[in-house]
Amino acid sequence: MSRIKTKGIFFKVKLTKDKEWIKIYNKNLTILPEYINKIINVYNGNSFINIKISKDMIGYKFGEYIYTKKKFSYKKKIKNGSKNNTNKFKIK
Repeated sequence: MSRIKTKGIFFKVKLTKDKEWIKIYNKNLTILPEYINKIINVYNGNSFINIKISKDMIGYKFGEYIYTKKKFSYKKKIKNGSKNNTNKFKIK
């Protein structure tokens, strides 16, 4: 469900202060033009992720630029009789 347009965008006034970096816990905040070329730490539920704001990001939400889940990859299982296993003691 999107926000009603008559209410305007959702942002915090305290974030516009001049700091080197800012910590944000709310991913629904809108990126404003005042944040350009600043480093912002966004909390993804486990740790903070650094984001450097550029001109293309204005108007979007902070949550669109972070991943909240780990990428899963299958691990290769090595069988006992496979060709990849090399025996150290070979009989010639």
